[in-house]
Amino acid sequence: MVLHSIVFIPSEIILFANVYIYGFTLGLLYTWIGSMLGAYLSFYLARLYGRPLVEKFISKEKLDKFDQWFNMNGTFGLFILRLIPLFSFNLLNYGAGFVSITFWQFTWSTAIGIIPPMVVMTWLYISSLDNNWGFIILLAIIVLIFSLKIFKKKNQKIGINELAQACKLSYGLTFPHL
Repeated sequence: MVLHSIVFIPSEIILFANVYIYGFTLGLLYTWIGSMLGAYLSFYLARLYGRPLVEKFISKEKLDKFDQWFNMNGTFGLFILRLIPLFSFNLLNYGAGFVSITFWQFTWSTAIGIIPPMVVMTWLYISSLDNNWGFIILLAIIVLIFSLKIFKKKNQKIGINELAQACKLSYGLTFPHL
């Protein structure tokens, strides 16, 4: 998972491999530890080198909006973003390194925020082995809708455009009706 912070491969592949090799509990634990180490690496790389480098590619206005969002939503906002499966884990780690979030704020919001998606993804993986696809699709849709509603409500203060831009940056997704 630490390598995942530098080489952008789907983290789910590593999660599923760990669960397959070590079982549910140890697989999740090892993935969580690796995810935290990778998150720290991304956070510190962004903190050390990121802002000046990013300012060459992203306008100051957009970075200021990102700062504004973090200042308004704080660590709870980062925690909520961790729960939404549309956001890249690495993008959030690097993004947090660009703003004035403290190490401990980053740690708690990441350490707690990555557990629910990891458990859900692992459960979906195990369920897929039992061919429960209808239930898996239904659960994924419910989680996605619930996550987007929470995030949309939370962000009505500064607008939902940041959600659309973050999704576009993260996965190339666009949501024209948000």
